[in-house]
Amino acid sequence: MRLACTAVPLLLWASSAAATDLSGDLGAVSDYRYRGVSLSREHPAAQASLTLEHGSGLYANIWGSTLGHRSEFEVDLTAGYAAELSQHVSLDLSGTWYAYPSGGGDDYLEATGIATVTRGQESASLGVSYAPSQRATRSEDGRRHDNAYLFGTAEYALPEAPVTLKAGLGYERGAFDEVERGGKLDWSIGGEVEIKPAKLSLAYVGSNADGDDRHALVASAFLEW
Repeated sequence: MRLACTAVPLLLWASSAAATDLSGDLGAVSDYRYRGVSLSREHPAAQASLTLEHGSGLYANIWGSTLGHRSEFEVDLTAGYAAELSQHVSLDLSGTWYAYPSGGGDDYLEATGIATVTRGQESASLGVSYAPSQRATRSEDGRRHDNAYLFGTAEYALPEAPVTLKAGLGYERGAFDEVERGGKLDWSIGGEVEIKPAKLSLAYVGSNADGDDRHALVASAFLEW
């Protein structure tokens, strides 16, 4: 949390030396699915985000979502650095503090690195997220656990159309994998239509996590600025 909170004033202070962009979005999803698992109890969720990007590549983001009940919500604070390594390759390094004000000790910190290759209308990303052992990752018996998540995504923007096809695959193991014997797979496939300032999407999302809500067709609608 300190990482994200510190990054915002630093970016504001540096804005006189390089361009700073502020953007955001506001909308809703039919089911808040995170890494294949429903965090809104299969109910719709309202979501919003605000991002501050500095010309140096530094950025800060605050993102929030409801979690199925009026008194429950999630707030994510992220600070990171994005760099273009070449004409087609980019790298994004960030740290995120996941906060659950009504969760009583569920807050945790996670680091993420993503490499993206883009060629024309196509792009593919490979990434890894890691949460070291901390209060929220400990089991009920007090054992210390960490958590690792490996993921890949692919996108294809249809020529001369505001439509992007998307697919993703992830593997998680550790404190949050929600599989009795360990090791959760999740996947998604769908598409997105952008008619500025609106962005609409529909995706089939699933996982092998324990429980009855393994699969869902998730729709979303957002306004961007």
